Amino acid sequence: LNQDIFPGVGNIIKIESLHLSKIDPRRIVSSLSDVELRRLIRHTRKFSMDWLKSGRAGPKLVYNQTSCGTCQGMTVKMQKIGGSTSNGANNGNISGKGHAFMSRVTFWCTVCQPMNVLEMNDGSRRTFSNCTAKLGNAAGNGINPSNATATANRPRPQCPQHGHNSIKLCRVRKGSQNVLRIFYTCKKRGCQFFHWADSKFSNCRCGKKAILRVSKTERSGGRWFLCCASGDRSSRDSGSNGCGYFEWAKDDQLEHIRSHLTPLL
Repeated sequence: LNQDIFPGVGNIIKIESLHLSKIDPRRIVSSLSDVELRRLIRHTRKFSMDWLKSGRAGPKLVYNQTSCGTCQGMTVKMQKIGGSTSNGANNGNISGKGHAFMSRVTFWCTVCQPMNVLEMNDGSRRTFSNCTAKLGNAAGNGINPSNATATANRPRPQCPQHGHNSIKLCRVRKGSQNVLRIFYTCKKRGCQFFHWADSKFSNCRCGKKAILRVSKTERSGGRWFLCCASGDRSSRDSGSNGCGYFEWAKDDQLEHIRSHLTPLL
């Protein structure tokens, strides 16, 4: 996202253009063929111009998604790509360290955007190694494909007045004892439907309901976990670290909310 090199390209444009171009975001620029670079520039320009003309972003096929909008598979992974060094210098590290301001949560499909696959100018595809930045192995999004059918068959929450299609998942943002908890509400304007969505979550050692977060690290990016709300950075009072409670979220804790869950909730 270095604006001196590619001005005007934000995170959504970057993610969706890479997806449309079938390029893994962890690949380094020097590994791209001419045909891949040209295709990436073409898709980036088109996505940007369509957004400018319509005033709205185009379809988000992988951004903030748990399943790919192209292949429909549960194959979307996420990772916060970027970093910094203590002196702010790049030091020749291809992972982009020293550019913390460019660090963003990035999404991609492992099927549509295969790693270590190079498309040649003649249209042929070759597989090779050492074409990715040293960013670690991104973890899955915490979704077990074998549970997809069982989850789909479970009763879904619904608004008594407008049905289940009007339901959305939200998070308490205002400062209160319930800050960062998740709940169901209705998309319809004026509807007062409300229902807590964290009934299967444990309580932390503070006695409060644990909050759901998603990892954005190199090793476990995309994996959901439960932690103490008092120790969460976005709600932390001055000097408060909470009780330190942490556990990886289990399938049975996520299955009832999975269809409404988005990584950037």
